[in-house]
Amino acid sequence: MQAAPKVQLDYIDALRGVAIIGVLVSHAQRNVEIYQAMGRDAALSPWLSRYAEQGARGVQLFFVISALTLFLSARKRSGESEPWVNFYIRRVFRIAPMFYLAFAAYCLAPVILKGHALPGIGTVLGTLTFTNGWNPAWLLGANDVVPGGWSIGVEMSFYIVFPLVFLALRSFRAAWMALLIVLAIDLVAWEPLLAHPPIDDADLWARYAFVWLPNQLPIFLFGICAYFVLFDRAGGLTAFFHGGSRAANAAWFAVAAAVLLVVPQWTDDPRAVFAYGAAFALTTLCLHRSPYRWLVNAPLRHIGKISFSGYLVHFFMLQVARKLLAAVHAGDRLSPDAYFLATVVIALAGTVVLATLTYRFVEVPGQAMGKRIIQSLKARTVAATT
Repeated sequence: MQAAPKVQLDYIDALRGVAIIGVLVSHAQRNVEIYQAMGRDAALSPWLSRYAEQGARGVQLFFVISALTLFLSARKRSGESEPWVNFYIRRVFRIAPMFYLAFAAYCLAPVILKGHALPGIGTVLGTLTFTNGWNPAWLLGANDVVPGGWSIGVEMSFYIVFPLVFLALRSFRAAWMALLIVLAIDLVAWEPLLAHPPIDDADLWARYAFVWLPNQLPIFLFGICAYFVLFDRAGGLTAFFHGGSRAANAAWFAVAAAVLLVVPQWTDDPRAVFAYGAAFALTTLCLHRSPYRWLVNAPLRHIGKISFSGYLVHFFMLQVARKLLAAVHAGDRLSPDAYFLATVVIALAGTVVLATLTYRFVEVPGQAMGKRIIQSLKARTVAATT
């Protein structure tokens, strides 16, 4: 494999910013149309509702970016004495500190202060140990422990198998073939899986069959294919997305944008998630070649940098927005569309402020602690060998 290049990843942070905004928008839509935040039944304009609902695919954008950056990082650090031990230390200390703080705020505090019932012990333990991705009740019940916890369970499940994936996929051809095989299996197996649920709760199984790792694996593989195109030998594709025609690059970017604009209005079939994964990977490739300033800019890069904290705190800020709008009787004065937009603006602003603080005072120290542990283990290894 080629030596790891020094790369500028501003566009990666910007895409993370887009992803968290999309997730927030989808939850704001649910607040209005499902949770009756206006104090009454309300429906957005159909076109707006469908686009807002599909903002949830920001999770899949996170998955594409995660797979790409994990491959890039693993290759850069492949010369370490204990690369996979270090990999898991970095992952745990990247995720756990902020996640456990969210657990304390969302789950423990209501139990202690308000007498709320604690979710099932299996769900709690599965969520806190990041093993909930392989049990339908635990994975979807994780949202009762930490809102949005299901996606973190899927991400951590990918971390578990990542060393095998990294060692098995050594070229673009291998990654592409793996993508086609897994994608074909998922598409063919979807209807039989739903028709023959292995548990009594068919609805729970249908939701689980969509979100569990085997169904989301093609999304990660799209990101891995993008990695090989950008940072390894993938023939003409690598050459094009590093220095090809800007006009052609813009055309491919327009194709990806068209998919993201058309699919939400065209179908709500869960299998359309794979079209989103392909569009996100293509968007990533195009932004590497031409990081358009209207998208790759300082505000979005900052939101992307704090996006993990933002993912966990935006649920709280949506409730803050709901209370603020209720205080001024916005539900009586605004149309559903306007109320939705007001919710997004208030919640996003609050999320950026709060997530900036938690990133600085929780995430950064947590990552630093992981680095210190790695350095300590390295020093012990060196001492033992000398």
